[in-house]
Amino acid sequence: MPADPTRSHSPSPSSEPHSTAPVLAVSGAFKSYGERPILRNVYFTMHASERVALLGPSGSGKTTLLNCIGGVDRPDSGEVLVAGCKLHALDADGLAEVRRKHLGMVFQFFHLLPTLTAAENVELPLQLLGIPTNERETRVRSLLERVGLTQRAGALPSELSGGEMQRVAIARAIVHRPALLLADEPTGNLDSQTGVAILDLLEEVVRETGAALLMVTHSKEAAARCQRVVHMKDGALTES
Repeated sequence: MPADPTRSHSPSPSSEPHSTAPVLAVSGAFKSYGERPILRNVYFTMHASERVALLGPSGSGKTTLLNCIGGVDRPDSGEVLVAGCKLHALDADGLAEVRRKHLGMVFQFFHLLPTLTAAENVELPLQLLGIPTNERETRVRSLLERVGLTQRAGALPSELSGGEMQRVAIARAIVHRPALLLADEPTGNLDSQTGVAILDLLEEVVRETGAALLMVTHSKEAAARCQRVVHMKDGALTES
């Protein structure tokens, strides 16, 4: 089968970098599953260092939007640009490269690899990028210290508390210095005190790294930490 000329392997930016260029731009995104519309003409942008909360009832389209932004799914029409890369123009390898280089993901249930230690989980994105061993070790050691887990570097996920696992997940999400952090209910599986600590950490990470943070949440406390709150209902976005 001939190659699709509209699909590019390399996630090259669509234009020269510019200080005011958005980290994320969603333009006219529609998505349906069968006869059921999920996203309806979604327009949305984010810039560096922004913290945005995405709220909405179950089934409103939040997860589908997050999957389209993360390159896991594609809208039926419209565009998604991450760090200047047009996701619709990339093949599977190109999308994987965008995720490795420009995206960090934090999940409610952590998604740590159970057979790897805390340090090895954090190191994995750097291995996938081919970062030299010495630099990998330096970054991992620095980040584990940053999240207060130096003494837990050799522990497996099964030996960590929920808060510790989430801190490892955050370290893993930022170790490759992404432009955009996507957090799906990052405090939803934690007690309130640990959840506050995780929100503190995410806020500090955004301030220190300049990454943009898009957080799907049902928590009013988490939403209050963000500069913008966007609501999704029946696949459409409104902003308060």
